[in-house]
Amino acid sequence: MRIVPVPDDSQKSTGPRLLPPNQCYFKGESGGQFHSKLFVFVDLGTSANSFLKACGTKGEPSVEEIALILLKDPREFFQLAEGRDK
Repeated sequence: MRIVPVPDDSQKSTGPRLLPPNQCYFKGESGGQFHSKLFVFVDLGTSANSFLKACGTKGEPSVEEIALILLKDPREFFQLAEGRDK
């Protein structure tokens, strides 16, 4: 169920968009600058984060999820990584 509010950067937006908890990840200390270009990270406070964790939100994307993003659009992945070294 789409219950997690995240900012919508599109021009036509009238407010936040809603995503399912299993399509979001918790913000960590590292910041995950590259990952934040590929995945949605949230921090809604202690109580809400506990609820989201019970609903399937994880701390970070798995290797499999990163691989799926890479296979979905390799060219975009390369551009977001800003070259082969990253």
